[in-house]
Amino acid sequence: MARKSIRNTALTCLVAVLSFASVPASAELVTHEENRANPRGWSAIAGTEPRAVRDMARELPVSDQATADQPWCAASDEIAQSLSEDFEEEKVATNGSDTALWGSDMMGTWTVVLERPDATSCVIASGIGFSADQGPRRYFVQAGLLR
Repeated sequence: MARKSIRNTALTCLVAVLSFASVPASAELVTHEENRANPRGWSAIAGTEPRAVRDMARELPVSDQATADQPWCAASDEIAQSLSEDFEEEKVATNGSDTALWGSDMMGTWTVVLERPDATSCVIASGIGFSADQGPRRYFVQAGLLR
């Protein structure tokens, strides 16, 4: 069920990107290289800082059992499979405790995942502009998890 949700989200993003065809000619498009030079990221819950999402995610049920809006939480293997298959991302680094950075040079996307001891993981932030040439610290900072 969660895999369908992430695929629906990816499809929604694709539709949004394709809708740029109707943007006025004066609108500026950003190149892949410009995105890599200036990566951007977003919290998994709009209006909530990624640090707060990470703290919240430590105690959340998996998304199939959720009773309220929450970041996507599922079995760690399911999250890993989805990031790998749907976004061509691979685990790049960890912060040394419980937070991992996933990234894709091909797609230019990155995702920060909380990895819990109960074999559950939660997506806490994601973004665009990933480049393996940049250190992982840059993306943890962009996600608001490091200063």
